[in-house]
Amino acid sequence: MNWADWKKRLGWGVHTRAARFVLPTLALEVEPGFVAGARLDASGRRVQRAGFRALAPGALTPSLHKPNVTDGAVVRATIAEVANLVGNPGGTVGLLIPDVAARVALLQFETLPNDRREVESLVRWRLREFLPFAPDEARLSYQVLVNEPGAVEILGVAVRASVLAEYEAVLGGINGGPGLVLPVSVALLPLIPEDDSGQLLLHLCPGALTAAVLRLNRVLYWRTRPREDEAGESLQEVAREAGRVLATCQDHLNLRVANVWFCARPPATAEMKNALAKALGRELRDLPRGRAEASLLPAGERDAFERFGTPFAGLVANLNESR
Repeated sequence: MNWADWKKRLGWGVHTRAARFVLPTLALEVEPGFVAGARLDASGRRVQRAGFRALAPGALTPSLHKPNVTDGAVVRATIAEVANLVGNPGGTVGLLIPDVAARVALLQFETLPNDRREVESLVRWRLREFLPFAPDEARLSYQVLVNEPGAVEILGVAVRASVLAEYEAVLGGINGGPGLVLPVSVALLPLIPEDDSGQLLLHLCPGALTAAVLRLNRVLYWRTRPREDEAGESLQEVAREAGRVLATCQDHLNLRVANVWFCARPPATAEMKNALAKALGRELRDLPRGRAEASLLPAGERDAFERFGTPFAGLVANLNESR
């Protein structure tokens, strides 16, 4: 799947038109426990540099409706260090935020108005049932997945304005602020091969487990479950969540899942992957990264990319699909 035509990109303020995807030159991801960054090359369609730094425990506590940044000075300093590490060439900054800080929802309509402002108002109104705060407080982004007579499907993303302002603030004004903001799992979607059968993405990240189901270029299911006590969370709990998604695909979506794509950051141990595959009765496949391979990076940065860089590969893959 690609998301070449997001409407009103989060972080672009008054921008409301559809726009072709522009690859950020500097991409930064902020998560509980780490900050990752990459310098991206649009002409070569590759990741040029990659790096990460650990983030002090408790400095960031992602939430959909509560304050996220508990130690702004620490988060800001870590982001600046990562930006300096990978090199800042100027240009557009892409910001990837924790899945827990955003609400992703699939919305269905019979038809859409022609006026884009009316469409945004309609999307905002429908998202209200998914939000624990007033819809007027949401910053929105969305993409039309299906637009056929009598059937319209939209993938909508909402972030509370006050929460997004926290993330924008800790960027410290780098390159004038973010030109693109996405929940991190959305950045993984372009890496999933298009197939007529179901494709399940499991993304295990500090603070969250996100499951998404796709078929061809459509997202059919999305769920993010916070992981508040990761140290005490067992493999069985993760397997049960994945099993529930597989059951939903079969019982409610009438969809056969052909592949389970697994992305864990930091990487899962081989023992964990094998145990999870056994519990699900399915092979776990690593997301393909296309041209954004670690072998193209400086030797000292390959480990950083292998451990944390898959979403940056997704940004590059989306550029490749959008051209």
